[in-house]
Amino acid sequence: MKKYNAIYYLLFILLVMGTFASMAQNGYGLKIMGGVAIAFGLIFLLEFIAAIGNKQKKDVYALAELAAMIIFSVIFGCRVFYIYFPYIEWLFAAAGVWLVFFYIRKLFIRYQRLASRNRRLAWLGVIFHLSIILFLVSLIMIPFASQKAEWVGMVAFTLLLVFIIGAFVKRDDIVDGNNVTAMQMVTGFRDHSIVLASLFLLFSLFAAFNKAGLGPGIYSDEFPRAYFKLVDNATSGKGKPVDGKYKYEEFMDKYQQFLKHHKVRDK
Repeated sequence: MKKYNAIYYLLFILLVMGTFASMAQNGYGLKIMGGVAIAFGLIFLLEFIAAIGNKQKKDVYALAELAAMIIFSVIFGCRVFYIYFPYIEWLFAAAGVWLVFFYIRKLFIRYQRLASRNRRLAWLGVIFHLSIILFLVSLIMIPFASQKAEWVGMVAFTLLLVFIIGAFVKRDDIVDGNNVTAMQMVTGFRDHSIVLASLFLLFSLFAAFNKAGLGPGIYSDEFPRAYFKLVDNATSGKGKPVDGKYKYEEFMDKYQQFLKHHKVRDK
């Protein structure tokens, strides 16, 4: 994973740029965000292929984590570009449930390994993993119980803040005679927890600014704002399909007809 760190940094920068561009209602902002989601999926796919081709003993759990991360990234890209296919929520939930199981397993393994060597670091690791686990749970819940998902996300964010504060209160813990910081510990994990934590932190900060009225929502000038609100309702589970079609799809059909009729009248 470490050899892709430079690409991850670039993708995070592009994600922030795309978010601010979308908040400013520039049409290219959403395209950047969608492209970043797909790029994350491609990087995870390259890691997956490299892991499959590795002649050493394969870690089935790590391969399954990468597969779930690929699904997560592709579905996020689909949501950004407003692409919907049947059972997309269930596929997303299945990938999320696996990741929750994966990180619960990692939590217990890492705590047992570190508890006897440095209990403070071990508990910071537990808090870090719990924030990731609850973040994933909140994502899984969004299409089915959006209000409860928001509360779970707030608890996850609180835990992540506790970890960050704990990491900077004391920066030099001793493990086997060596100075190790909490940040070094989590960045040294051979999984994608630090990637998820970084995305979670960006997502939470944006949501907090948006709720406080300090920044506008993410929209594009390509379509009317009402369209995006209908899409939000569909993805959050508030809006249900009628005859296999969501309201935003009906809205778009009528909107396209309006544009076509308007152009004809202008001529």
